[in-house]
Amino acid sequence: MGELESAISRAREALASSKHKEALNILKPYKKSLKNVNSSNVPLHQIYADIYLENGQLEKAYPLLVHACELDPRGEIGGSEKFFILGQVAGGSDGIQMFMQGIESISSQAGDSLQQEQADKIVSGLLSMIEIWMTDLCMEANAESQCEELIAKAMEVSENQSPEAWSVLGSIRISQQRFLEAIEAFSQSWKYFQVKKEAIEEAAKNVASASLHSEFVELLQPLLNLSKMCIEMGLYDISLEIIGAVKDIDEDNLEGYYLEGFTHYLVCKLNLFKLANPNINLSAENVYEFNQHFQELPLDQGNPIIQEDLHEARCALTLAEKLAENNDPDDEFVQEIVGGTRALLQELGGPVDMVQLMKYKKGEEDEDEDEEFEVEDEEFES
Repeated sequence: MGELESAISRAREALASSKHKEALNILKPYKKSLKNVNSSNVPLHQIYADIYLENGQLEKAYPLLVHACELDPRGEIGGSEKFFILGQVAGGSDGIQMFMQGIESISSQAGDSLQQEQADKIVSGLLSMIEIWMTDLCMEANAESQCEELIAKAMEVSENQSPEAWSVLGSIRISQQRFLEAIEAFSQSWKYFQVKKEAIEEAAKNVASASLHSEFVELLQPLLNLSKMCIEMGLYDISLEIIGAVKDIDEDNLEGYYLEGFTHYLVCKLNLFKLANPNINLSAENVYEFNQHFQELPLDQGNPIIQEDLHEARCALTLAEKLAENNDPDDEFVQEIVGGTRALLQELGGPVDMVQLMKYKKGEEDEDEDEEFEVEDEEFES
């Protein structure tokens, strides 16, 4: 191994440990050579791009990625990852082209024996292309047909077992107002996310691995997104199950507690609506419609049928408000969560006190209720 190859290897090791400055220092002797003697060195361009991306310096990474893709259009030297990164950054038609190059690169390398990791990457690329067609290119005449073609391919490659693919299928069906099919897709997504989560947990029992931990943490955002989709379709029970899985991964997840409180809040509203309108038969279509107008419905805090969900909502939202205090107050996402949390708490009767909050956090409330029932049973028997 030559000096440059050794330096790139050591820089990758440093980057894997999130030591960006150390990685840059290792490569410092070769930085100027990117413009002359190493202007065609794909691995050097890619390692620099990776360092800049990890450090949030997209403006420095972008031209390096573009050049690396031009130098290695089939991914035979530096692999396919650069195409997927550039596709995500570029978006639009250029992004679609980059993802296609990445998928073709993996397919050509795999030949007739596609490995699971390669299949997962292809599915990820196909789903990213769908996202572009549903956003950047949504006004194109063939946007819907492209989404259908791509999701069918993702299902084929994943053998209908990708939780992410099922989730995206649900989103497509919502956009088409095919709500029953969306509900089925989201239910399947949750089913396969459970399988995926349990497989990671089982593997972690046998060996401690940074990559397994990373896989576990990477479930967070897809699960939070699925929870929101389930809320949109009125799948409140599934949404709460998903938030339970989120807590297993990150017990202090701000968005998770907000979504938990919001879900219980919607259950309160829905139960009051059912009570006031006993003759209305709720379906996928009108629950979806209900979610669009829930704020118009009055919330009777004293009604006994909503007391449990009301309390759960207040506890989860109070905790979300407390957790937000430890986050960057200038973060726009945190500000949005805090604003929504406070608005809901105001309608629900305000935050709970610290004693109730600690009981909720520790899960002691059910134990207390069990003890009360045991005492009542003893008194009755005596």
